[in-house]
Parts: sequence; C-alpha cells; structure tokens
Amino acid sequence: MDKGAWRGRLLRWRDELGPADRRRRNEHIAAWVQRWLAQRKPGVLMAYYPIRSEVDLTAAVQWARGRGWTVALPRVEGPGQMSAVVVSRWDALRPGAFGIPEPQGASLNPRELDVILVPGAAFDRRGHRLGYGRGFYDRFLPDAVHARVAGAAYREQWVETLPTDPHDVPVQYVVVEQGVWCVREGRFLDLGRIRDGDGRR
Repeated sequence: MDKGAWRGRLLRWRDELGPADRRRRNEHIAAWVQRWLAQRKPGVLMAYYPIRSEVDLTAAVQWARGRGWTVALPRVEGPGQMSAVVVSRWDALRPGAFGIPEPQGASLNPRELDVILVPGAAFDRRGHRLGYGRGFYDRFLPDAVHARVAGAAYREQWVETLPTDPHDVPVQYVVVEQGVWCVREGRFLDLGRIRDGDGRR
C-alpha cells in the first residue's frame, strides 16, 4: 500500500475505537510514557494537544509538569511550519490553526527541547512515521538536535514497515500499549510492568 492507503485505513480504524477501549488504551500508553520520563532528569517536554482520535497523553503530561518538567505544545506559524511554545496555563490555550488549542507567547529554540512526543497515523519498527500529510514534524524535528523523540500510537498503528520518502524524519522510540519500543536497540525498554494484563509484555 502507498502512504495514502495506509493513512486512510489506519485513521478509519482509529476513529472507530469504542470509548471504553480507547480510554483503557490511553491509560496504558500514558503509564508507559510516565515510566519512561521518570527515568530522565526533568527538562523541556514538547507534547501535543490530542485531537480527533489521537492517543491522549494528558495524564502523563500533567504528571511530568507536576514533577518539574517544562511543558510546551506546538503552534502553527504558517504552511508546514510550527514552533514549540511553553504552556503557562492550560486554560490560556486558544484555538489556532485547524481549531487546535495552542499556547500564546514566545517560541522556544528547538535545540532547547529534551523530549518530544509525536502523534501520527502510523509508525513502524524502524521508527518511520506516517503523519497527516502536511509535513509539520518533518520540517521541525531536524532542528531539535538534542531531543529524544517518541511517537505515540495504538498497537494496530505500529506496523512492520511503512512506505517512506527521503524527507521523512524517523522517531527514536514508539510508545504503544505493550511498552516503549527503542528503535536503535530493536526491543522494548525494561520499565517493569503495568497492572492491567492487556498492557503487559
């Protein structure tokens, strides 16, 4: 399948997840993100505001903020261009491009980011990401030279191999219900277990 077929197929599947199943899956993935972040020194975390049927990592992001992480969210600056802006207050977010809530204020230098959490339509075992076709992250990530970049997806969105283009920027980790997959090592990180059996490896 080409990128368009993969994108359409997996986004339709994601949109059809039932509320209870989605909530349970989100809890698993957020728990793994929290465990992964707990092993790192607090720094600057760029997350994303979940829209439509994206994996909701709000619980992990709020946890990180309460433990000393500075949290930033994307802000669209123009066609295919975005920046990272620190969230001062969650109730201060304002609808931006595409109606997605965005923070106000000055943007950060991407070199200041320590961890970036990325949504997507799909990821593969090599870290390749299938986004939504606008190229925002492919343009932004090369400048975030110090950041650990992790994609967040439901396990059905994590596939063996995706079609790629030369400009595609892979992630270093993929977080699914089973754990945090390290692309370089080709295995799940040893972060223990979470309680519900569906998330265990």
